[in-house]
Amino acid sequence: MTPEVFIKRQCKAHIVQREERIQSLWSGYGELARYSLTGNECISFVVAKHCLLPVAVNHPRGWHSDHSHQRKVRSYEVEQNWYRNWASRCHRSARIAFCYGDFYDEHTGQRLTLLEDLDAAGYSDRYDANNREHLLSCINWLAAFHAGFVYQTPPLDWPPDLWSRGTYWHIETRHEEWSAMDDGDLKSSAAALANCLDQASFKTLVHGDAKVANFCFSPLDNQVAAVDFQYVGGGVGVQDLAYLLGSALSEFELAENIDYLLEYYFSELGRELIAQGESQAFAQAVIEEWQNLFSIAWADFHRFIMGWSPTHPKNTPFSQQLTEQALSQLRRS
Repeated sequence: MTPEVFIKRQCKAHIVQREERIQSLWSGYGELARYSLTGNECISFVVAKHCLLPVAVNHPRGWHSDHSHQRKVRSYEVEQNWYRNWASRCHRSARIAFCYGDFYDEHTGQRLTLLEDLDAAGYSDRYDANNREHLLSCINWLAAFHAGFVYQTPPLDWPPDLWSRGTYWHIETRHEEWSAMDDGDLKSSAAALANCLDQASFKTLVHGDAKVANFCFSPLDNQVAAVDFQYVGGGVGVQDLAYLLGSALSEFELAENIDYLLEYYFSELGRELIAQGESQAFAQAVIEEWQNLFSIAWADFHRFIMGWSPTHPKNTPFSQQLTEQALSQLRRS
């Protein structure tokens, strides 16, 4: 089924026209495109995420195998599950695109997800490193999102139909990258780092790919909405926070501002937990556990970088220092 036909049926439009490709999906798995609609008084534009399994895969860093292919295929399934079964539970402060429907062809693997056009909804700006409010707005979003899904000692099958362990870099899905790492403490401690996060008493849903490029901003008030939920699943909030900060700030900026930004996130997280009905004691327990896991979460992502692309700009002295702090924490425990 073509996107035009599905959009026309799903949105009850008379005319549907493809306006532009927003971007291609990672490794050639399809595209994100904007369509205009005529005949629906409430909807003028939609964004279609159209996944088509490629005949040949062109990974920008050369990583490709059947295992990585299956991970990507699963990620598109998870994203449709997210919009279908979970997105409506998001707190209003964690704004996301509304989903108008989805389609899956089990014979071809084709998937279509129809989403609200956030540009048309007033979130037309993208991250500006010179606008400090943009980063703080992203942290506010994470705090509201995480607070809305906190679960104390969740069952083993939680969350159903999403990744049991969110984030795209989780070691269970990245054995090839782990194998490529140089031998050393980080490689030998990789499972222990992941286990620390997995054994946390307080779990939540993590976005799983919370880089600044996956946030859209309102030019009027710096309010923010998030996109791209392919790796949403169980985890601890500081996994998203570590990844967000690493995507937003230079090494110098991280070193200068890390204490303030951590304090800001945990203050917002506590405020959101209480606003959403939790007790002060519950909020404090979550904060204390996750504060102790921030360096662990950072080192867990650094482990991925050191296998996937050790020459990547994210392999900085700051990141190495925080990773060593996490490894020392492991040795003491």
